[in-house]
Amino acid sequence: MKTLDEIDRKLIALLQDNARLSTVALAKAVALSRSTVQERLQRLEASGTIAQYTVRLGSGGDPLRAWLLLRYAEGFSCDDVVPLLAPLPQVRLAHSVVGDTDLMVLVETRSPGELADLRERVMGLKGVDDVTTVPVLRTVLDRL
Repeated sequence: MKTLDEIDRKLIALLQDNARLSTVALAKAVALSRSTVQERLQRLEASGTIAQYTVRLGSGGDPLRAWLLLRYAEGFSCDDVVPLLAPLPQVRLAHSVVGDTDLMVLVETRSPGELADLRERVMGLKGVDDVTTVPVLRTVLDRL
């Protein structure tokens, strides 16, 4: 069996993300002709490297919600941090509060991994000193 090269690995990664990608789309992604990609896929299938194409079920559309409880760094305020949060599409709501937490931010993501990535991104924003993540298990009352 031929050793996998970087293009083979990229094709496999693309198919793992979306097994329905067309050969044309795969060819564009790796900058090769459609026929060359098709030959590579046939080789990967024949060698058993690609065993099957499958469907991975999603969460059914229910978002993962969580509260991010932010504390500002010394000398920063709501006016500094909120404009940095506003462009993030996962941010749904923000409340300025008093106490150990300075800002409560409701976020919606598609997965725990996306939530972890978002949390790290928010933690890296200028003016944010600390982030506590509180996942929402279920909403028991919503009058908004």
